[in-house]
Amino acid sequence: MNLTQKFSKKLKILREVNNYTQEYVARVLEISQNAYSLLEKGTTKITLDRIEVLAELYKTTPAELISVTETIYNGNTVASEMMHSNIPPNLSSFEKRMYEQTISRLEIDIEKLYNLINQLATNKVQNQEEAKS
Repeated sequence: MNLTQKFSKKLKILREVNNYTQEYVARVLEISQNAYSLLEKGTTKITLDRIEVLAELYKTTPAELISVTETIYNGNTVASEMMHSNIPPNLSSFEKRMYEQTISRLEIDIEKLYNLINQLATNKVQNQEEAKS
């Protein structure tokens, strides 16, 4: 796999990990969805200006974005002891880390939702008690 193909694959993984559509990323880059699709396919070369915009979108640096080494984005790091066993087989190390990042982020979101549900349930009970008084 050449560098363009690796970078194109990285763009697609980052977009999917962040639950962005091609249309959304294209709007951020101020290009059409079709033009963005060609970037992900490696058919079209990307400009430095667009690399800077993508780096900002994914909360990383342009250097990290274009590197072919495996890094974690959006300020999240995944320690090896936090790895999950439900990752699909035959993925590259980079793809596995992206899955780990997504799973970790979703676990945090789930915990926040549980806390919110508990808070709402507590408030409901308190409101019912106040209404009886």
